[in-house]
Amino acid sequence: MGLVVDPFLYSLFVGAVALLVLTPGPIVSLIIAETLSESPRHGIAVVLGAETVGIIMLALYLAGFSAIVGYLSDDVLRVIRYAGAAYLIYMAVQNFRKKPADDNPDSVQVARTPKMAYKAALGIAATNPKAILFFAAFFPQFISHDLPVMPQLIALALTFAIVAPMLDLCWVAAAHGARKFLQKRGSTMLISRISGSVLAFAAIALLLINK
Repeated sequence: MGLVVDPFLYSLFVGAVALLVLTPGPIVSLIIAETLSESPRHGIAVVLGAETVGIIMLALYLAGFSAIVGYLSDDVLRVIRYAGAAYLIYMAVQNFRKKPADDNPDSVQVARTPKMAYKAALGIAATNPKAILFFAAFFPQFISHDLPVMPQLIALALTFAIVAPMLDLCWVAAAHGARKFLQKRGSTMLISRISGSVLAFAAIALLLINK
């Protein structure tokens, strides 16, 4: 049975994906913020939301839809990106305004569920439609001309879909560790401030992506 991918190019691809995923961006920021301010379950929900959109975008790329995205005007893409940034800013403000539960024991605290975190991740991940164009530019760099192209693209897409969420879970674990460390010191307000700052950073990052 012949090789589907070139082993050397494939190893380079996995390394490049690892660097990309571990580089802080809007989704990583959302993972950290949700895990810090809520729980690891919320962070995992963000990973699942980002993975859902990622799989859809990979499928669209393999189906040749990158050409369609390329025809969208910059104004349309800019509006989509601004919408995502505005939502992140809204979440950042909510975190900054959050008060410890014991500050007002008579108030009713409305829990933010993992489902809400999942939906937030769907919205933020979908506000970068140029990700399809990124795949169109990124994947061919690791394609061997000596092997059939489509099987290689499918293999790379599946690898991306598996490796990316696994590495994103590392951010959940790191943020959970930081959350426990801060909670032991009674720094609940600091957790909210850090989460809000991370989300504000994510909004700026989203505005700068593909500017």
